Amino acid sequence: MHFIVIYTIDAHPSGSISPYSSKEWTAAYSRDQADNPVTQPTTYEERLRLARQTVTEAGIKVPVLVDEMDDPVWCTYGPAPNISYLIGTDGRIIVRQPWYDPQNMETALVSYLNSGSS
Repeated sequence: MHFIVIYTIDAHPSGSISPYSSKEWTAAYSRDQADNPVTQPTTYEERLRLARQTVTEAGIKVPVLVDEMDDPVWCTYGPAPNISYLIGTDGRIIVRQPWYDPQNMETALVSYLNSGSS
């Protein structure tokens, strides 16, 4: 079993329009732990830097992959800020959560493993 996070376009950038609304939509993650504004990266290097900073500040322990600047993963799997998937060993999507819910994902994972599909 493998768990990964895919870092994509920033949902709540400071100083620019959110990809989920027609306006700036700030939230707690619009500023880093040092209270600096988090802006939308314009280069891949900036996105990598912000992803690394997020991993450190959020204490993420699973591998983090970083989407490209034209956002192919975000566009393919659904433009959502906290989407999650359970993908079977055959590559089929078993569960799609538009907003990650750990308890529901655990239930789906246990059900999948118990079904003998693994």
